[in-house]
Amino acid sequence: MKVAGTDHVLLLLRAKLARLARDRSSRAAGRGDPRPIDRLRAMAGFDALGEDERRRAVVHGLLTEELGEAVANDAAFGGVLDDVLRMVGEMPGGHELIDRAAAAMRGR
Repeated sequence: MKVAGTDHVLLLLRAKLARLARDRSSRAAGRGDPRPIDRLRAMAGFDALGEDERRRAVVHGLLTEELGEAVANDAAFGGVLDDVLRMVGEMPGGHELIDRAAAAMRGR
């Protein structure tokens, strides 16, 4: 079950990279409440975060976007986030995939 969950997170990261590459310039501005990923992108000081904090913020944003705010606000979400980060980090290329997603979100 953990492998399937990790594969799902990696698929989410890859899908997010593909979407960002496709529609980075075509997003409409000011369309209601910002999505968690949009808030992450706009977060002041994101680049000043340490490497691990930045990765955590990226995965947090992706999971929140996928699962919804209610799940992300649940007290148990922090433990799930820790597990996902650990599992992705243990996979070959996992950290690099998160870093690429972060760079794409920043428009680099």
